[in-house]
Amino acid sequence: MKINSAFLLTAFAALIWGATAPIMKLTLQEVPVFSLAFIRMSLASLILASIIFSKLKIKKRDLPMLSLAALTGVTLNLAFFFLGLKLTQAINASFLVAAVPIFTILAAHFYLKEKFNSRLILASLIAFAGVALIIGKPYAGVSSRELVGNFLLLLATLSWVAHEIFAKKLLKTYDGGTVAFYSMAIGALTFLPLALLEFVKNPNWINQVTLSGFMGILYGIFFASLIAYWAWQKGLSLLPAGQAAFFFYLDPISGTILAIILLGEKLTPQLILGGILIAVAVLLIEHKRRAHSLHQ
Repeated sequence: MKINSAFLLTAFAALIWGATAPIMKLTLQEVPVFSLAFIRMSLASLILASIIFSKLKIKKRDLPMLSLAALTGVTLNLAFFFLGLKLTQAINASFLVAAVPIFTILAAHFYLKEKFNSRLILASLIAFAGVALIIGKPYAGVSSRELVGNFLLLLATLSWVAHEIFAKKLLKTYDGGTVAFYSMAIGALTFLPLALLEFVKNPNWINQVTLSGFMGILYGIFFASLIAYWAWQKGLSLLPAGQAAFFFYLDPISGTILAIILLGEKLTPQLILGGILIAVAVLLIEHKRRAHSLHQ
């Protein structure tokens, strides 16, 4: 029963995050980057705190690890993600997230100081070829602006992989909601100075937000932040990290559909080929991920 619940929780979170890229790209047309990040995380953490108040007590020695989880999973992840979305297509973000499983197992190998085997090396090379196609799309004449945006989205993906490692250690001691709260709360504090700077530069942006922008903010708070973060951390606490990471393959489904509908973006052959290469890479190491000691 726990495994089935974990599957549903992680799949639900992945679908929400897949849809987040096109919705946030629309919202960022009206709301400054760091202001949106601060509003999302601060309000989501306050709401979550009111729900799980009795579970918020932590040990002081775990605060550095919680801070690292927040900096990687919220501060760096959201900053790179939003800045990347400003420069490139939202559909690219959904496909790049699919590389999380291969990056997770690579990070686990470095973390545990284990040797690479031939299968992992081959899978890594195939995955990197897929990522290179998505980032550079050499046959599509990608602009320098889009190239920078794609690279920032890749950095957002790598930041999340680092967060997974820190969070998995914390979830041995704390509830998923507790880890989600401190990740969001600490992350919100890191965004506050930059959000204030944005307000000083342009205090009128608040008056220019339309219904579409307001709905995007609400989606970011309640779905992409509050519900998805809680569901993912809860699912991660019940699943091996490698299996949880596999659900990121659901991201391109919701992300692609909404990017086409809301933004008029196109599914290019390069994106499809890049996604296929990443999928092949993960399938090559699937048996290794299930047996990996970090994911037990």
